[in-house]
Amino acid sequence: MRELNEVWDSVLKQMSEEISSVSFETWIKPVTPVSLDGNDIVLSVKSSLSKNMLMTKFRSMIESCLELAAGTSLTLNVVVEEEDKNSNNGNIESEDDPITRKSELNPRYSFENFVVGGNNNLAYGAAIAVAETPGQKYNPLFLYGGSGLGKTHLLQAIGNRYSELYPNRKVLYTTSEKFTYELVTAIREKTNQDFRNKYRNVDLLLVDDIQFLATKELAQEEFFHTFNAIYEAGNQIVLTSDRLPSETPHLTDRLKGRFQMGLIADVQPPDYETRLAILRAKIEDEYFTFDEEIIEYVADNIRSNVRDLEGAVKRILAYAGIERTNTISIELAQKALKEIISTLPQRNITTEVIIDEVEKYYHLPQGSLKTKKRSNDVAYPRHIAMYLAREVLGESYPQIGDVFGRDHSTVMSAVRKVKSNLSGDTELAEKLQELVDNIRKN
Repeated sequence: MRELNEVWDSVLKQMSEEISSVSFETWIKPVTPVSLDGNDIVLSVKSSLSKNMLMTKFRSMIESCLELAAGTSLTLNVVVEEEDKNSNNGNIESEDDPITRKSELNPRYSFENFVVGGNNNLAYGAAIAVAETPGQKYNPLFLYGGSGLGKTHLLQAIGNRYSELYPNRKVLYTTSEKFTYELVTAIREKTNQDFRNKYRNVDLLLVDDIQFLATKELAQEEFFHTFNAIYEAGNQIVLTSDRLPSETPHLTDRLKGRFQMGLIADVQPPDYETRLAILRAKIEDEYFTFDEEIIEYVADNIRSNVRDLEGAVKRILAYAGIERTNTISIELAQKALKEIISTLPQRNITTEVIIDEVEKYYHLPQGSLKTKKRSNDVAYPRHIAMYLAREVLGESYPQIGDVFGRDHSTVMSAVRKVKSNLSGDTELAEKLQELVDNIRKN
């Protein structure tokens, strides 16, 4: 059998070609090979988070690479390096400290497996910025959006990346409900100071679903002082909510003000292209395959959020298991999702929706089609939008004119021009069909 370092060097080479450079540099390259005794190999990492990532996400790949490098199957063992408890001026707590354990962070939530699209790119970029340069900008970072859109994924990805970059600093992930429960318990048991030490002496505070504090006056009061203590120490705060601070009923004005001090970034439902990317990533992560036709069918019909997309994939697999088949056909997918799709709300298509899609298609700034500009780069897409409003929605010429700020005769002329051009222009017909698909899919 080859020597330990030679085996591990071979593994590093193989894995650098199989995974992204970010994943390789973050999780694989820092690993230290410790021993190779018979069929047992021991690797050492610097944190429990790294161990979890190796033993969950990368284990099968590492074992395959080890077998190829060593010429025989090896049993993988991963240990965490013993940290110097006296480092950092004695600020490292014991392993039993729930803050330094970071046990609430799920290693599966990472920036590498978060699918970025136009619906979340601002939130994603800001999340990386606060994880890598905490307390310097975007403090607090306030992420808001509906359920199942990826806010918790981003929140925990911040904690995981931060923990890797700053392993000796304290991270606390919690929810507003847990914060409230622990506060009430502390008051009852007269351990208020312990509660405050836990929440205020952290370098990174991550709070999920902060909107649930809104109806709890005592919890709002305590969180106000917690926020101030962390912020004034120059440390980072990240919050998530299902709505803007200004739109959260019963939230005190001073907390609204604090939440609005940094950056507010929204996470919107994924568009069609992002839904396709999410499905492909999910399928690849689970090591199975679907025909592209099935992926497109799911993306076309499940439009609400990431959680529902993942649920649709699991439902299809469950149906395949029930029918005891290894072949997943479009017919099986349709059968599996029939009940779900029939109850989902469909997109409310309006003239405004059509205008938005046409502007995106022709790469025009938002609102361009409602301006008085008559240059062909704007006038032609405007005619297209008027035509689609007429054909897709059946709106009257005066109704369409009211939206565009034109009289009905102008709209009528635009629609006629498009119809006339359409009769002998197959390329235009294809463009119009693509636009109709976009309008109905998103």
